[in-house]
Amino acid sequence: MTGRDNPRELLNARYGTEIDWEPGERNDTLDVILSHRSVRRWLDETVSEEQIRTIVAAAQSAPSSSNKQTVSVVAVQDAGIKKELQVVGRQMFNHIETAPVVLIWCIDHSIARLLAERDGKELGALEYFDEAGLGFLDAGIMAQNAAIAAESMGLGTVYLGSMRNDMERVQELLHLPTHVVPVVGLAIGHPDPTERAGIQPRLPQEAVLHWDVYGAPRPELVDAYDTALNTYYSRYGQHQLWSHQFVSRLGAEIIIKTSRRLVRRVLEKAGFGLR
Repeated sequence: MTGRDNPRELLNARYGTEIDWEPGERNDTLDVILSHRSVRRWLDETVSEEQIRTIVAAAQSAPSSSNKQTVSVVAVQDAGIKKELQVVGRQMFNHIETAPVVLIWCIDHSIARLLAERDGKELGALEYFDEAGLGFLDAGIMAQNAAIAAESMGLGTVYLGSMRNDMERVQELLHLPTHVVPVVGLAIGHPDPTERAGIQPRLPQEAVLHWDVYGAPRPELVDAYDTALNTYYSRYGQHQLWSHQFVSRLGAEIIIKTSRRLVRRVLEKAGFGLR
């Protein structure tokens, strides 16, 4: 029996342990979401223009803060550009370079600037951090809609937060104006069925779901997750405990290895005051 046949099995895989509650609903959309995995090996098949346009239509169907629609996307198919994006990503796999298409989601106030100039208005909201924050939020929401749409079509996806390793280089590669800020990528293609990657467990729901009021973190839940994720990774070889890796990835020595520490500079050059 596959996870698509039994929603409880999908949930067990998602948490890496037997859940003690019954899923109250089951449909194809939930199956697609709960089955998500990151894909890094692709078949040598193209993603058609029609598929890309349908995926972007799904992304544009996402909510937009105050209907401002300040996110644009660049669909990268050019082999040379993807190769350079691979360099920016600094990944151990070549999934950026070999993906049929990479979508780069950008905070983009170009239309607002055009209209403000036409009407003789000022965009005072850009002086405050809230506007930049909303851009990140809306880009993430649109990208997730795109991922779900692509996976519902039988395609595979992997997010590329690594595009923030050097946002200025991404701007250069895609000929983006300084006021258009690339924030996240999404590689899309036909998944290679021989890739040994399954549904990666997430933190126990008790660690993230709070009822009415917030509860403090519980060490035993972190320990349980370390065990569940270690069991998952054991089929692929040795792997550092999640709890150790998590803290390490938030260390100062990690952030200075890339240009992610310069995100504020990129946003300021884009015209955000960040007050």
